[in-house]
Amino acid sequence: MINVEKIYVVHYTKLVERRQKLSGIFRQHGLTAEYIFDHDKEQLTEETLKAFYTPSEENYNNTILKAYGAHSDSYRTLNDAEISCTLKHYVAIQKIGRNCQDYGLVFEDDVLLVDDFVTKFNLYLEKTPSDWDAVFMGSCCDLKLSDGSNPDQIAYLKDHPASKCGDGYLLRSDLARKITKTMKPFNTISDWELGYQLYLHDAKVYWWEPPLLCQGSETGLFQSTLECSRCGRRGCNGDCNDNR
Repeated sequence: MINVEKIYVVHYTKLVERRQKLSGIFRQHGLTAEYIFDHDKEQLTEETLKAFYTPSEENYNNTILKAYGAHSDSYRTLNDAEISCTLKHYVAIQKIGRNCQDYGLVFEDDVLLVDDFVTKFNLYLEKTPSDWDAVFMGSCCDLKLSDGSNPDQIAYLKDHPASKCGDGYLLRSDLARKITKTMKPFNTISDWELGYQLYLHDAKVYWWEPPLLCQGSETGLFQSTLECSRCGRRGCNGDCNDNR
């Protein structure tokens, strides 16, 4: 059994193939998850946009630019798909804060898990320093901190900005409650916004290496729905040029 209280999946409901594929993967690993169906891009209303999204360059410069510095892209407005994705992440984080005593897990709907995922997850978590606030476990854009010199180390403390896309991450429930209060309204895509929130709350963030999952949108299994303007890969949002 996996050592986590709740699993939430950020999901666009029209991508039925993804949900069927992921549900099959979950069954193979004995996992149970709640899909975030609300706030598809077609469901966004003016009221929702006004409440959750602020297309403000000034606000971007005071938040995201402050966290990412030289690694930040210039401000741009988000399209409906990006707003929807970010809002679904917000809902998943909010649910962790409300429904988890200690921590919860967020997946995006294109994740592919390694063999024996549950055993490795539990082992990785056991080997992670107890001061963690957030953990990223994916392979997005081949970003990594380890040089492989210490095979016994799997958890690496990451300086801010510390997000690693949004394909799979653990959050403490107390941090999730803090983020829920300060993420609304947001003004950039989910992974960058999460990176800012972790910076804002001075969270202890670890990356797990070797990673425990990859994105089907990167491997070619699924067609990308959100793409990096630099490298064209799903979820990267510019991290491909980041020296992190």
